[in-house]
This record gives sequence, C-alpha cells and structure tokens, in this order.
Amino acid sequence: MKKVFLWTIFLFIALFISMKISTEVQNRILSLSDSVKIGILNFNSNILKAIQRHFHQAEQIKQLSDSLRDKQQVEYLLEALKIEYNDLLDSIHSPLRLNMPELTFVRMISFVRMNDYKKIWLEYKTNKTYQNGTIFGLINDNKVAGIAVLQNRRLEGFLNGDEKCNYSVVVGDRKSQGIAKYDINKGFIVDYIPLYPKIEVGEIVRTSGDDNIFYPGILVGIVESIELRQGYQIAKVKPALDEVTRFYWLVDVNISPFVVSAESNATESQEMSEEGLDTSNLAIPH
Repeated sequence: MKKVFLWTIFLFIALFISMKISTEVQNRILSLSDSVKIGILNFNSNILKAIQRHFHQAEQIKQLSDSLRDKQQVEYLLEALKIEYNDLLDSIHSPLRLNMPELTFVRMISFVRMNDYKKIWLEYKTNKTYQNGTIFGLINDNKVAGIAVLQNRRLEGFLNGDEKCNYSVVVGDRKSQGIAKYDINKGFIVDYIPLYPKIEVGEIVRTSGDDNIFYPGILVGIVESIELRQGYQIAKVKPALDEVTRFYWLVDVNISPFVVSAESNATESQEMSEEGLDTSNLAIPH
C-alpha cells in the first residue's frame, strides 16, 4: 500500500514537472517562432523599401540626366549663337544667315570591328529624311569627337584618329585655316596650314564651321609640334577628346537658313517710308 502511494506521488510530480517543462518549451518555441516571423516581416519590409528607394533613385537619376542633357544642348546652341552673332557684327553689310545647328543626342551601339576603336555604330532615330552619305559632326562635352556618316540607313561614327575623319579647323587667335585629319606616320594632325602667319606650339585648334559639318568654335585640341613643308605648315595636335564614350551629340548644320541682306532691307524700309507705310515692324532679325 505504501509503495502504491509513493508511485502515485512520483507520477504526480513527474506529470507536473513534465507539464511545466512542456509549457516552457512551448513558450520558447512560440517566442522563437515570433522572432522568426518578425524577422521575415522586417526583411520583407526592408526589401520593399530598398526596391522603392532604388526605383525612386533611378527616376531621380533619369530626371537629372534628362535635365543635364537639356542643359548641354542649350549650352551648345548658345555657344553657336554667340559665335554667329559676333560674326554678324563683324560683317553687318553682308547677307545675314540666321541659322542654328540641330543637335541630337545619340548613343553608341558597338564598335564596327573589335580591333578598331576609332569606328563605332551609333543609334539612329530621327523623323527627318537624309540622303545616303550625309556627314554630321560628333561632339561630347563641347569637344570634337569625330564625324558620323549615314550609310544605308545606318549611322557610322569615325572618331579622331580614323583615316576617314577629316574636317575644317582654325589654329590660334589668328585663325589660320587647315584640315584636321589622321596621318599614318604622325597621328592626328592639322594639314595644309598656310605658311603665314606662323603657328606656335600650345595654340588652340577649333572648328572653323566652313565645311558644313560643325558650327564654329568647338574645341579640337592643342598644337604639340610644327613641321614646315613646301608652301604650307603641318601641326601635330593632341586631341581634346581622345576616348570613346557611350553618348554623343550629333551636329547637323545643314539647315536652310533665313537669308536677308542688310542693305536691301534698309532700301525696302526707305521705300516704304516714302510711300507712307508703317516700317516699325521691319527690322533685321536677331
């Protein structure tokens, strides 16, 4: 009888302890489960916030890139307009050619050949119709990168240092005319510069705008050395832009300008005044 009583007490104590331990284990398991769930929820929330932040930053980057691109376009147009304006002031009695270049943002697609880093394919999207063989200027950061030629509805870029990249330039403040080109022995040069005035090392080379490829005044490079030939000078030039970039500005200066002669305009104004007509709206465009 005594043994039965002791076994009963033992079983009761064991059951009590087992229930106590089971409750504590269950509480610990539930606590761990809650921690895992909270961790997963926080992780999901952080991932969602990171994704939202990424897309928000991507949208901000896109807006800033578009803003920068528009700013660059305005900057280039203003530079071209300033040069055009100064030229007009210098030749006010000449016919006034009031035209602005058209600038298009283009993207490099690939190299034409992997072992030639001076020829590139460019993305070509435009609503205008151009003839096969049309030549455009290529600039980046208001520096000459090269030229682009439309061939079979594909736009191929020839960068400075390619044998097909030739355009008209001026050297120094005295604006000695020359042709920027590639020479297999000398590299990037300005050829056929008149003997006088003598050019000097360190002078700046800029586009002349006389070839209908670029507008005037775009930076090309700096004269590194000079060689005299029979009847002309050759300048070896360090290009201002000598690297391949992902994006370029395509320059189209072949836009039909509005041409008006200052002299004929003044004559027409005088005739209209003599006829008693209002000439207040008749003026040279600016």
